[in-house]
Amino acid sequence: MAQFSLGAITQVFAGHISTIALAAVSIENSVIAGFFFGIMLGTGSALETLCGQAFGAGKISMFGVYLQRSWVILTVTALILSLLYIFAAPILTFICQTAAISAMAGVFSIYMIPQIFAYAINFPTAKFLQSQSKIMVMAAISGVALVIHTLLTCMASHV
Repeated sequence: MAQFSLGAITQVFAGHISTIALAAVSIENSVIAGFFFGIMLGTGSALETLCGQAFGAGKISMFGVYLQRSWVILTVTALILSLLYIFAAPILTFICQTAAISAMAGVFSIYMIPQIFAYAINFPTAKFLQSQSKIMVMAAISGVALVIHTLLTCMASHV
């Protein structure tokens, strides 16, 4: 629940800034980040199968190898997909978003480029921990990230 609340927290605070900011954040979260979230999660989910097979075969030493390979693959994917974050404004204009919302969503999407690299590390790590039944570690990390994100977003919205 904590992982999926990050986008909602951002939207709540964007709504305090302006209607256009709320629309831009909503478009970035649902269209741009949502699309990339699916790609990165799907690609990172391959690790779940690999780690499950390694665990079943008793080859625990392969867990780290699979995790590192997955990080490399998803980081390269993030590099490629970051170009679409950079060109989000013209893409949104092309699919008939208003100019003001497209421009603001384009600026916001550039600030969100680190998010895609966080996905590249987070998704494989989550599958790695999940395959070892270390669910509470993931919950604790997500909880801390949610608190930090909320504090930083609150401070940024009041600047």
